[in-house]
Amino acid sequence: MEERNGLAWLGRKIGWGLADGQLDEWTQLGTTAVIDRLVDPDRFKIATRPDPFSDIDRDNDKQAQMMALGTMSWIDEAVASPRPLETFMEFFWSDYFAVSARVVRPRHWLFDHMNLLAVHGTGNFAELLRAVTIDPSMLFFLDGGRNTAENPNENYGRELLELYSVGVGNFTEDDVKAAARALTGWRTRRRDANVTIRSRAHDDSPQTLLGVDGVHDLDTTMAAVLAHPATAPRVVNKIATAVLGEGYDTDLVTDLTTSFAQDWELKPVLRHLLELGVAGRAVPSILEPVAWYVTARKLPLAQARRPQLRDFFALGGQLPLHPPNVGGFPPPDAYLSTSATVARFNLASHLAEQSRSNASPIDPVDMTRDLSALAERLGFPDGFRPETSDALSALQPGIDRLAASLASPDLVVV
Repeated sequence: MEERNGLAWLGRKIGWGLADGQLDEWTQLGTTAVIDRLVDPDRFKIATRPDPFSDIDRDNDKQAQMMALGTMSWIDEAVASPRPLETFMEFFWSDYFAVSARVVRPRHWLFDHMNLLAVHGTGNFAELLRAVTIDPSMLFFLDGGRNTAENPNENYGRELLELYSVGVGNFTEDDVKAAARALTGWRTRRRDANVTIRSRAHDDSPQTLLGVDGVHDLDTTMAAVLAHPATAPRVVNKIATAVLGEGYDTDLVTDLTTSFAQDWELKPVLRHLLELGVAGRAVPSILEPVAWYVTARKLPLAQARRPQLRDFFALGGQLPLHPPNVGGFPPPDAYLSTSATVARFNLASHLAEQSRSNASPIDPVDMTRDLSALAERLGFPDGFRPETSDALSALQPGIDRLAASLASPDLVVV
């Protein structure tokens, strides 16, 4: 049972919910085999992620509508994905780099940005950082496309150092200026998002960045930030916090940081963190709105109507593809605010109400009649907490009990 509980945690935290029968399948496979499949799905010939945005009309003049359709399509793919760790990391990096459709124009460039994060999300951090630096969305988001030798723009250089690599306290204003000059000249052609560097707009004079001399272009900039001793610990800590929760035991990842700095491969980091989590070393944390919604959809429940879903993400503070600022989405505690809690209850009621339809893939009465079976289905092999069980027992099987179970504290904390 202890292994089953660990696998249930893995499904709820990393998988954003469990499909019907998935916990039984995982238990039969065993922890090592499950983690192998999550970390290295190619080795097991698991179907690759299709482009969730391929059917979106990018010529749609109604940009907000286009992004709404793209967001809902991305969520559908997250629900169906046989590669949940890749989805988890794709969303993690979308928060880490925090490029937002609130800013980028044309907005559909965000679709390619998310696809880029999906390609590199569990691969090599050095390659990911380089690719994001000259990604059309990032060049627009932090004004890299307006960074010239005559008028260096420091926006990306500052965030590269402060948020994407070494972190606060490990660089100076001179470093920001050096990074900005080394990255001058990159341009994106609007009609097809083709990225090139214009030599006349590039300052190729050698700079000193983070104590490294001779930095003058993209590759030498990347080499300097990756060589700094603060970069690997910061990146590992960010990923470990996402997987193990705020306040995890940092001593658990000391050796991991050292090995990561040697090759920047993400898979060994992720494997070790998943093993720690399954072994019970994770700290209880709040299931964020996107993860909570995908978890509910895996019951399976139908996609929420667009107005209800928009209100949920707006009040909950986590709209996919729309981080509110360069720092990313709010910290997990924000999702326990009054507005976020009300939004979660409202969407739980909406999702449960939709299951009343004849087209619903589930029967809410059958699903909620046996509380032990319902708890198991939601990823709690030992059942709901006594308080939750008592509260659910007071409700008749059906949509009210389903809504209450979705909005329960059990499902919000993982």
